[in-house]
Amino acid sequence: MSDNILYKTVGLKKYYLAKKRGILESISKQPPIYVKALDGISIEIKKGETLGVVGESGSGKTTLGKILATLEKPTEGHLFFMGRPVNNGNEEYVRKKVHMVFQNPATSVNPRMRVKDIVKEGMKSKNDQKVKELLKEVGLDYDYVKDKYPRELSGGQLQRVAIARALAKEPEFLILDEPTSALDASVQAQILNLLADLQKERNLTYLFITHNISVAKFISNRVIIMYAGKLVEEGNSSEVISEPMHPYTQALLNSVPDLNRKQLKPPSGEVPSLINPPKGCRFHPRCPMAMEVCKNNEPPLVEVNGRKVACWLYETNWKKTSS
Repeated sequence: MSDNILYKTVGLKKYYLAKKRGILESISKQPPIYVKALDGISIEIKKGETLGVVGESGSGKTTLGKILATLEKPTEGHLFFMGRPVNNGNEEYVRKKVHMVFQNPATSVNPRMRVKDIVKEGMKSKNDQKVKELLKEVGLDYDYVKDKYPRELSGGQLQRVAIARALAKEPEFLILDEPTSALDASVQAQILNLLADLQKERNLTYLFITHNISVAKFISNRVIIMYAGKLVEEGNSSEVISEPMHPYTQALLNSVPDLNRKQLKPPSGEVPSLINPPKGCRFHPRCPMAMEVCKNNEPPLVEVNGRKVACWLYETNWKKTSS
């Protein structure tokens, strides 16, 4: 593995039991029913970069983040952090280097703890001076917020506290799960600028999970587009967003409000069931360019002009790379 790769996944799968199996199901030998949240994800995250993860609800974005943070265990596949396999023997090592910032800080912090104690949670030595420095680093006045409870803060202030708590562990890799989606537009911009500044100052690596492809363009160096547990496109963020290759990526961009566009065109149809996903390409029931092959055969993830895409529209390129 390259020294430049911080985190790598190979064939990552995460299946959840859709319902508990009781005595009757066991006696009748009914096969278990699984929710296929992730189904064969292989990615590489480079040191110092921001990898954006974009997709609708149910695409597997948060599940991927939780597995990388070792909050969930994969059903199949392999994880490598800083060149070392991630397993039961070294999870604690990974957790010292990795932290996750959740979408809604109000549900991820203890409502009965004061701000200074929330930040201290992740610190080895409970140092008030260090807490003061961390709160200042995320743009908060220590004397004003230190003794407040989460309910006394605004959404933006509370998200800054959550970021400070994450930084208290001195992480190398931050997983940011929709960190701005619950905030007002002006506050979103402040938090995004803060994250960009912190990354430069601390040489951090980010996995930035979002459903907003415009936010991904601003914050990310590279993006992966996920749909129904599958990776459908990967590449440089500016290239993917300016010239999307996969029909799903095109549909996401067409659903983003734009001053030059009078009509939005979101993807038609419904997100497929992860219990019984469509055969072949999972996007084909909603794809305006679906062909017969899409209904029966799953497209491989192939490299096209330095990017990766899983779509039968690029069958010619697939044949070239296979020959």
